[in-house]
Amino acid sequence: MRGDALALPFRPGSFDVGTMFGAHGHIEEHDEPAFVASMAAALAPGGRFVCITAPPPPALSRVSILARSFNAAMRVRNALISPPFIMYYLTFMLPRARMLLEGAGLRVDVHPLSRAPYVVVVATAPR
Repeated sequence: MRGDALALPFRPGSFDVGTMFGAHGHIEEHDEPAFVASMAAALAPGGRFVCITAPPPPALSRVSILARSFNAAMRVRNALISPPFIMYYLTFMLPRARMLLEGAGLRVDVHPLSRAPYVVVVATAPR
């Protein structure tokens, strides 16, 4: 099925589980609140949204500098070429993901993975 992740075409409470793996970078930061609201509405009472993310890397780390450089290159590319290709790094990082998910009324549990710094985020809708 094709649809808009910012306005999922499902009745409220349609799903017991929703997942997102590897797609964070295709949702622009200013669209993340709409995505979370749409996803939270699609969850049934007690339903769960599961994703993998990480805390932001230190600002001057090699990972952070490379990711921010890639993001800058993508912004230039998208300003010059149409249609834009939305793909950014360092999106939906743990602090922001937690804030948005809790702001949508979901209970957030974070489970570390053996491959630090990644974590599994399980956000549960109220019953």
